Amino acid sequence: MQLVYGTIRGFSEETRIFEILKDNKVEMYYLTRSQYKKFKPYISEGLVIHFTCKDTKTKQSGYMVYEVVSFIKMVRHLPRKTVTYYDLSTIKQGVKKILNRDGYRMFLDLEFTMPPHGYVHGTGFVSEIIQYGIYLEDEDGNLVTTDWGMVKPKLSIGINSRTADFLNTSEDKIKNAPSCYKFYNKLKDIITLYQPTIYVWGRNDIIMLDSFYEMNKLNKIVDRKKFVNLMQVIKNYYGIKTDIGLFNAYELFNSKAPQEQVHNALTDALVTSEVFHLFQNELNKD
Repeated sequence: MQLVYGTIRGFSEETRIFEILKDNKVEMYYLTRSQYKKFKPYISEGLVIHFTCKDTKTKQSGYMVYEVVSFIKMVRHLPRKTVTYYDLSTIKQGVKKILNRDGYRMFLDLEFTMPPHGYVHGTGFVSEIIQYGIYLEDEDGNLVTTDWGMVKPKLSIGINSRTADFLNTSEDKIKNAPSCYKFYNKLKDIITLYQPTIYVWGRNDIIMLDSFYEMNKLNKIVDRKKFVNLMQVIKNYYGIKTDIGLFNAYELFNSKAPQEQVHNALTDALVTSEVFHLFQNELNKD
């Protein structure tokens, strides 16, 4: 990967290719669709940009180009002022602020029911929370408490061999799991007592909690502003385009997952906390 700094000389919206004069030579660079969609309002002739790109050229639309990996800064020099459109360092400071919040941190993981084998899409299956894992720590990273439990689904269609096999349990244990109120009250007690920031991996857990409240006619315990989608924060920070598997996230920090993923909510909550601390340490190096 190489760093590039320069002023855009020309840009084609059709090919998503722009030109920069580098070392007295015109070089061409290519934007992916997602990059173009995100930065379309700014990419035009005269924009000064600082970015990273791949080391080797590829052929796009008949031209040999370098593919842009991520942008670092975008500015435009106007007659009386310089306008900054994008600055990764500012984003990094915002991420640091999120991860270095004062107070308790809850790492929450939820597992859901799955449609049975042979299920025909569109015939009424609704996924429900069936297992939860909570890992709570103080602002210094010291463990305060953990909790794990099963949750009996409201709809019997979720009690099936596919769900049981995925969670390494049995249909009987799912059928005889505690009611939703045990999980609800446990979550409510911890949030009321500690007022933690709640970290989850991906947005599904947040969506499923909202569905859980609605399906069981329960009052919402906590607003979405208390949640942090750690995967999305990491994706934004590193400019990663696709979702990251929780256990694959260790590789971003030159580390190795301590074990294979077993789809246990408490284990995944613990792993989320470990990835959090790896990322936090990386951020605080600067």
